[in-house]
Amino acid sequence: MSADPEEEDVLMSEFDSVLDTPPLRPAIEEMVAMDLDADLVEIQKPMALAPLTPKAIEELFTTSVILRACRATFENKGEHIWQLAYKGQNYTVTFSPDVFDKMPSLRLMTFGDPLFEALLQAVGC
Repeated sequence: MSADPEEEDVLMSEFDSVLDTPPLRPAIEEMVAMDLDADLVEIQKPMALAPLTPKAIEELFTTSVILRACRATFENKGEHIWQLAYKGQNYTVTFSPDVFDKMPSLRLMTFGDPLFEALLQAVGC
């Protein structure tokens, strides 16, 4: 079925204009650039300080009444060095990364250390 030649010209003209009109959404390159810019802005934001510093953790653990009730005792052996007695074992520990760097034979009490994690769980004894 054939259309009127005049009508066909109008339809072809509309079809050509649709093909020539760029899409309303941004091109993929523009979207990648926008995402990259947003990511760079996010990365460059200053990070908030950790609420728990090694010094604060040291203070919490070494003075904890709850840990003492769980039979974990800390004896001060010098600057940021502690003798920890727990479950019949003795450990020489530090909460300070700087002290640990100088004396790697000490056990660094921080998140991820099994003894540290055990003491955290013991608080619920």
